[in-house]
Amino acid sequence: HMKALTKAIPGDEGLPILGHLLEYRNADIALSTTVPASARRLRQLYDGRILKLWLLNVLAFFPLDGKTAQHILHSSKEITKGDEYDAFEPWLGRGLIFSSGKKWHRRRKMLVPAFTPSLMESYIETMNKHAKVLVEVLAEKVGVEFDFFPYSKRCALDIICDTAMGKSLGAQYTSDQPYVRSIGVLMKLGMEVPFKPHLWFRIGRWLSGWQSEYDENVAPAHSLTNQVIADRIDFLSSGDGSDEQRNFLNMLIAAQETNGLTIDDIREEVDTFMIAGHDTTATALGWIVWCLANHAEHQERCFEEITEVSSASDPTRSNMSELRYLERCIKESLRLFPSVPYTIRALQNDLVMDEYTLPAGSSLVISPFLIHRNEKIYPNPEAFDPDRFLPENIKQRHVDDYVPFAAGPRNCIGQKFAMYEMKIITSTVLRKYKLERRNFRNFHDVTLLTEVILRSEEGINVTFERR
Repeated sequence: HMKALTKAIPGDEGLPILGHLLEYRNADIALSTTVPASARRLRQLYDGRILKLWLLNVLAFFPLDGKTAQHILHSSKEITKGDEYDAFEPWLGRGLIFSSGKKWHRRRKMLVPAFTPSLMESYIETMNKHAKVLVEVLAEKVGVEFDFFPYSKRCALDIICDTAMGKSLGAQYTSDQPYVRSIGVLMKLGMEVPFKPHLWFRIGRWLSGWQSEYDENVAPAHSLTNQVIADRIDFLSSGDGSDEQRNFLNMLIAAQETNGLTIDDIREEVDTFMIAGHDTTATALGWIVWCLANHAEHQERCFEEITEVSSASDPTRSNMSELRYLERCIKESLRLFPSVPYTIRALQNDLVMDEYTLPAGSSLVISPFLIHRNEKIYPNPEAFDPDRFLPENIKQRHVDDYVPFAAGPRNCIGQKFAMYEMKIITSTVLRKYKLERRNFRNFHDVTLLTEVILRSEEGINVTFERR
């Protein structure tokens, strides 16, 4: 039925039985190399807008531009995440990101008040505080090439804990964080499952050693979130926090009575937001630093704008809106290196996409990485060009041709929080340091790993010099 229904969609069917499985067996790099190459070939040969792949009996579709992707992005019915994410359930449960149906609608409605403009503004002072700590910690690395990713991760972890959870973690003062190490392993393991058929079965996970490694890393990941929740409950119970500004975790704890949440419900949302609230932003910050270190002319324009707009003062909500060139650079970095390069939906019903019908039971892969590098939307797509985000150029594109935070009902609930954080940290760092790339690698000479989050296998190796 699936083959008959999708026969008209351009593209090859792959090998008998196996389909395209052998081409994509190295999942962590295939999604940033083989899939984009297939997409380019499809556009060149057929002017195709939907990439079709078979992995054994699993049929997956990739819409290649925003006009095509809008049918799934803005669907109010097809919001079910793919079975591929089931591997994360023992760790993250079924929180907002992975839940579907009525549970997702209830949780989304409940959590929206945690991201109001007034609350976002109240977090700016805390973001500034941790950005200054980052600048202080980076002083010991001046003149030495180093990997910036671990530093951005610890800074973002401090910010999400302090703002959303009311917990002062001090991660930036400790180079070895078991939580950070564990979630890196869990992300990699979870991403292996869709592309390794032996991991589709419980016995395959045990025999391969996958399950034991997974279990070893879930414990330290849960340890931190359990501590954060327990400390917050104790603090609120003592009465000390009765007049405190409401935050994400406060709302969850209050919902024990109003929405009937259990401690397990709270933990799955805290686990989800700890990872979504720090790992994605930390990754984005790493790529922003990489882009600016490789493009000195754009970095200097950002620096000049920062000094003109904010002088010696800390970033505020009002002056951040004036950092227009910096914002364009951040957006262009997110275009090239979206933190979440792929998300997967499991179609519950047949879905009409352009002139084709995609069958129920298939997987639909929404890929900012593919859409953002479509040469028909973005000429010379691998070049770093912040002017793509001038108003007159934005108008030339479909609104969904740029989706680093997704779009529609399942868009990122914390995207304004993330943009504030990226602007504050980047502007604070650029005020103090000049970013340089001294190694042999060119801008795109990095191995991209798509382990749920888009990473560089080599890290973000840059040099910071004092201004």
